[in-house]
Amino acid sequence: MANNLGRISRSPLTKHPLEFLFGTWRGHGKGEFAGINDFTYNEEITIYPDEAKRGWLYYRQKTSNPAKNNSNFHSEVGYIRMPGMKDKVELVLAQPTGIASVEEGKLEGNSVYLQSKSVVRTASAKAPHVTEYSRTWTVDPQNEEMTYVFKMATEDKPMAHHLSATLKRISKDSINE
Repeated sequence: MANNLGRISRSPLTKHPLEFLFGTWRGHGKGEFAGINDFTYNEEITIYPDEAKRGWLYYRQKTSNPAKNNSNFHSEVGYIRMPGMKDKVELVLAQPTGIASVEEGKLEGNSVYLQSKSVVRTASAKAPHVTEYSRTWTVDPQNEEMTYVFKMATEDKPMAHHLSATLKRISKDSINE
C-alpha cells in the first residue's frame, strides 16, 4: 500500500485576521516600574503562521540589554490563537524565568488588546511574583511599525506601566529566520 501522507491536504487559510503581525520586528524600548531603575532595551519579535495552516501562530520574543554588551535580558515563546477566526485572541506563553501565562483579549483594527487570565510559576521563580499583566500591540501598516505597551502588577505593587517599544518590520518571511 502506497504512503499517502504527502497527499494529505488541509483547507488553506485565505487570509489570517492577524496577518498584519506576520514577520520579524526589531527596535528599542523603555522600561520602568516602582522599585527598579528605568532602563532601555533592544527587542525582536517574530510572529509567523503554523506551516500546516491550522490557524494558530508561533510567537517568539527576545530582548537584550544595550548597557551590558547586548546580553540577553528577557524572552518569551508561545502561540497566538484565534478561536473562530473572528475578534477573540489568545496568547499562550512560557518564559525561561519559570513563568507561564494565558492571556485573552480582542482584535480591533490593527490593534490587539490582551489581559492575563492565568499566570503560573515554578517554585524557583524570582520574587516579587508577577500576578497580572496586560499588553497592547498596534501596527501602522503604512510605516511597517509596531508599537506596544505592557503593564503589570506584582504581589506588592499595583498594575502600572512597565514597558513600551517601537519596532520596525525587518522581514515578512519569518519562517526561515
